[in-house]
Amino acid sequence: MPRRKTRTIRQQYFIRASPKKVFKALSDPERLARWFADKAEVSGRKGGRYTLSWEDGPTHRGKLLEFRRGEKITFAWEWEGIEGVGVTRFGLAVEPKGKGTLLRLTHAGIPKGEKWHELYAGAVWGWTYFMMNLKSVLEHGHDLRSKHDG
Repeated sequence: MPRRKTRTIRQQYFIRASPKKVFKALSDPERLARWFADKAEVSGRKGGRYTLSWEDGPTHRGKLLEFRRGEKITFAWEWEGIEGVGVTRFGLAVEPKGKGTLLRLTHAGIPKGEKWHELYAGAVWGWTYFMMNLKSVLEHGHDLRSKHDG
């Protein structure tokens, strides 16, 4: 059986906060709820489980493929309710840069093809939106998510 062609999203952001603070925002359940999901559970170890959920949206759950405290976290990203996508790899890595942190985002394994254009575009938009919100929360203490969206 031929291997399925996939796409990878790669983004990077400079955040004026320490790598330790950025990594905590990416991996600590309480901090994840400040900028990303409404509710989060993250085991904090390779092979551990995670659940990220939104009140009026999806729930993503799966296992952590990598967890290097202070450096990198990679999720086996499962797409609840979307048939045929399979499990993709969503990773976040932090590294010191100047007076802040360079955050690198990689989301690999998204199927290629016309059927998946909307999913891919939505993922690009979504990651951009949430990473900008993370930046806003860490740099200014302001959560950009509107309670009036809907």
